[in-house]
Amino acid sequence: MSLFDDIVTRDANCRKYGQLQQMYGTNDVLPLWIADMDFATPEPILNTLRAVIEQPVQGYNLDYPQWKEAVIHWYAQQYGSSVQGDWVHFVPGVIKTIVLSLMALTRSGDNILTCSPIYDPYPNLVKTCDRNLVQTRLIEKDGGYEFDWHDFSEKLKTCKMFLFPSPHNPGGMVWHRETLERISDYCHDAGVIVIADEVHCDLTLPGKTHHPFFTLNDGLNSQSIVLASISKTFNTAAIQGGIAIIKNDELRERFYHFLDNCYLAETHSLQQAAIYSAYTHCSDWHQKLLAYLADNIAYVKGEIEKHCPLISVVYGGASYLLFLNAEKMGLSDEQLSAFFVHDARLGLSPGSQYGPAGEGHMRLNVGCPRTVLEEAMDRLKEAYQKRLGA
Repeated sequence: MSLFDDIVTRDANCRKYGQLQQMYGTNDVLPLWIADMDFATPEPILNTLRAVIEQPVQGYNLDYPQWKEAVIHWYAQQYGSSVQGDWVHFVPGVIKTIVLSLMALTRSGDNILTCSPIYDPYPNLVKTCDRNLVQTRLIEKDGGYEFDWHDFSEKLKTCKMFLFPSPHNPGGMVWHRETLERISDYCHDAGVIVIADEVHCDLTLPGKTHHPFFTLNDGLNSQSIVLASISKTFNTAAIQGGIAIIKNDELRERFYHFLDNCYLAETHSLQQAAIYSAYTHCSDWHQKLLAYLADNIAYVKGEIEKHCPLISVVYGGASYLLFLNAEKMGLSDEQLSAFFVHDARLGLSPGSQYGPAGEGHMRLNVGCPRTVLEEAMDRLKEAYQKRLGA
């Protein structure tokens, strides 16, 4: 029996369960939507956090000891990448830092490029920052995504920044190095800054290789900011914070000066302690997690392929998020959501919220014990058979 088979009782304030009525109009659904896991946060992280909060004075602190060194060691161990200490900066969270990068590095009215489908905060934050959203539609092919290079390169010419999830969300695409280098080349030639959101990178499954964006095209010294966090992999989303890595000297000085002089990324003892502990003491837990997720993904894909042939799975090798393509069921987005909520009694994320090319899809979170997934697949199979038999 795996430690990930344990059923963990979550607090009533947990969004995954606490927002069901708001999200679906009912509490009678199995929640497989928001991107956190129903697994206990690793005990070494919890122990480290306890040591921080047990200090009798919760006052101003220096940086948590060795947290940057832990990041450097992790990148060397996981990706064979050499990171220098001055490249690394603590940030208040990945999405928050994308907003800060827009404020610091672009101007009102600038064009900002993203892919589509895309993690839904991206379009909202671009528009809220008074920038113009430009999107390049990805091509869905063989259970994954590819770039339309002509569309991408043409739209890039008008833009100042490219917001790029690597691995992709939704769909978990681990981009090939050739794809990443081509993106880097195009952006360098167009003078476009790349914000690489790599929050799911540590969830790259065995058999796939994630390439941090800062490792590409050394000779170009391209302008890119890599953003990462332990939140998805080690289940610490409640502790806001993350990591920025900038290799380009000029961009690093410009952006980190903005963060520091606006007091936007000050020391966060809990988050830095969690980063240190995750990257120093949780490697074994991490490897067991990846193996468990790989088994869960294989199970869901097999069940859907066998019992729900009009639904296909889009998944590119990273994260615990599968994108289900149900276009062949011939339902509108409203009908598809109703099918999953009322017929299958499953709480998934509707693909339409991820923009163009998300229609007819649903995002499914498999970061839960196998018994929960078995119940989910039983519900889906029963609803699917009733629908087709109707």
